Amino acid sequence: MTTSARPAMPVAWVALLVSVGLVGATLTVLAPSAAAAPDTASKAQGWQEAASQLGSAGSLWEPGRTAGLRMTKPVDVIADGLTFANGEARSGDTYAGATYGALRAASTSRPSFTIAEKWGDTGWAAEPAYSTSMAPVGSVVIPLGSPGTQAKVTAQVFANCFVQPANANPRPVPAGYRCSKADVARSGGVLRMTARPASTMTAPGRTSIVITTAGLSYAQLISIASSLEQVSGGGGEVTGSAQMVAMCGQMVDGAMTYEKAAAFAASNGYSMRAGTIDGEPQMVTMDFRWDRFTVSLVKNLVTSCTYG
Repeated sequence: MTTSARPAMPVAWVALLVSVGLVGATLTVLAPSAAAAPDTASKAQGWQEAASQLGSAGSLWEPGRTAGLRMTKPVDVIADGLTFANGEARSGDTYAGATYGALRAASTSRPSFTIAEKWGDTGWAAEPAYSTSMAPVGSVVIPLGSPGTQAKVTAQVFANCFVQPANANPRPVPAGYRCSKADVARSGGVLRMTARPASTMTAPGRTSIVITTAGLSYAQLISIASSLEQVSGGGGEVTGSAQMVAMCGQMVDGAMTYEKAAAFAASNGYSMRAGTIDGEPQMVTMDFRWDRFTVSLVKNLVTSCTYG
């Protein structure tokens, strides 16, 4: 089990998604500020693990088609300042992102793409940054889900086709300036959309998604986006998700009694038990449950949590 005393107070997470590579910009990397750190930051070997590391109040979306490219490093998972009520995130920031293909010097011979995602009702814990050369290509309808039960969402597609001066400050992209579909392959592309499941049976699944490509065609970008499949949080062997850590902070900061904390946990889909009461260990089973808090109580107030 993982132990958590009172979590650190939320602080600003400053992250720059730096774009390099083709004319314009497409390869994305995280560059965190040394002066700030999020409440939770971890790495996952896949999207299911990443979703579980965030928690059950949201979903991520995993590509089924990747233009033949493999994920080249673990999924970065970041959460900061989260609060919850009745199974929903009410404030805070989230992020999950991964790169497929080349990590540096991406080109048509060494293509790559990056997916950045956040729960729909939160802010970005690592804000995607865009090239100053980015201009619209147009909108496209993306079908998500299995045939017959698909949700159709509208995505905005961009390319980095506007040529900026080499030795001067970037100029604003003129109003009405447009890139072509062919520019996506030549200069890099960006697709932005909010994914959602076709049925409320798999909610919550509303997720903001940004796909950034280098060396891939417009058709390949649309193919990747159309192949996204919902990955729900919760379950698995992840101990102490970002959601659970944040909820423990709400229990401690809110001076919740055992009864109030247990009701709070249950209203968000979690269970709770007492591990120690006024310093005295209680008899508890040693089985693992991903959705269980074991709390320490002093004068019937929650002072810390373990998970699992």
